[in-house]
Amino acid sequence: MRSTALLKIKTDKVNSTTQQSSIIKYAKTNGIKLDHTEVENSDRMLALEERKEFKGFLRSLNDNDTLLIYDLWVFSSDMGELTKILECLLKRNIATHISNINACIDKDTSSLEVLTILSKYRENNLLEKSQNSQGRPKGRMSKSKFDRYRVEIIDQLSLGSSVSKISRSLSVSRTSLKDYINSRGLKELVIAKKELLKQEPIKKVKKPLNTKEECSLIKGTI
Repeated sequence: MRSTALLKIKTDKVNSTTQQSSIIKYAKTNGIKLDHTEVENSDRMLALEERKEFKGFLRSLNDNDTLLIYDLWVFSSDMGELTKILECLLKRNIATHISNINACIDKDTSSLEVLTILSKYRENNLLEKSQNSQGRPKGRMSKSKFDRYRVEIIDQLSLGSSVSKISRSLSVSRTSLKDYINSRGLKELVIAKKELLKQEPIKKVKKPLNTKEECSLIKGTI
């Protein structure tokens, strides 16, 4: 088992030096010995299937390895791609430590905990995009009257309910509710949740997974 730090070079978020410093501090705090440091130089605008360097890195990892990154955007800024990557790592029992938020996603992490991490990541992404496009001062995403219905909205979206049906059940404006769902990326979260929940927990699998067959990213055929 190896512990590898992955740094993302071509990014407009945080430079590699800051990423590395954060990961080293996290590793020392949590008693993790770093064996390797890898650097991905793929263009940040490339889609996952075009990132040959990154997919090659995934193939180089062994089952039960430990991976340390600064933040989830090192993997991808796209929720769908991010879900595929995490699914691949979990199938191979590879633990992913995220130094910026002091969190770890591994086989023992519940689907709810993963969803919470993805939810916060999604909201931070949306907030950042809003700031970049509108020049708003940095800060948290503004509160909404729909926040108190958040869990219920996600549950109903998970069951396939339409926005119209949900708005009627909550006695709220359909247009306002739709804006809230879009601004919080709740539909994307529901998709990610379904992908995670349909995966049988690794600790319950009775026979070893054939990772070459189970993980499409390892085969390079997304």
